[in-house]
Amino acid sequence: MSDAPALVPEPIVRKKRSVAPVVIAVSVVVIGLIVVGSSTSGGAGMYNYTLAQLDRSGDTVDGKDIKVAGKVKKGSVRGQPASDSFRFDVDDGAGHTLTIAYAKLLPDPFEEGRDAIIGGKLTRESDGSRVLRASSLTVKCPSRYGDAESMSEADRQKYYQTDYKKHQDAQKKAP
Repeated sequence: MSDAPALVPEPIVRKKRSVAPVVIAVSVVVIGLIVVGSSTSGGAGMYNYTLAQLDRSGDTVDGKDIKVAGKVKKGSVRGQPASDSFRFDVDDGAGHTLTIAYAKLLPDPFEEGRDAIIGGKLTRESDGSRVLRASSLTVKCPSRYGDAESMSEADRQKYYQTDYKKHQDAQKKAP
């Protein structure tokens, strides 16, 4: 026999795998799904109301984020655009109206008589009247929504030469 020491195999030691990478990966996926879901939910937490529903709702809607639609009432625009004093009314043609306060730049197609969709927080003034403090304002443009077909050529020219220019000038002046 040889005098060499006997080789004893070393025991196999397995390293414990950390669960941290799995936890991090799952967390990233969950957070990503939450972000995508909330950004595509189309105004999650904002409720759509008709002007008639708001009139019937009493105080239950006050202080909530809502979305309404109506026509910008003729003769109702007051105050300086892009300021806290700017207000206008929307109506539904059935006698229901709501005052809108909008302190941002107006969209180019904004004018009296146009259909608008407004989102914001419904508040109550000291005199008891309701005001929707708008955070978003979308106005239908006749060139995109088919109203242009019913406009005469003279009306289209007037819009694009005067009214549209008015809104562009206001945007240039705003800070």
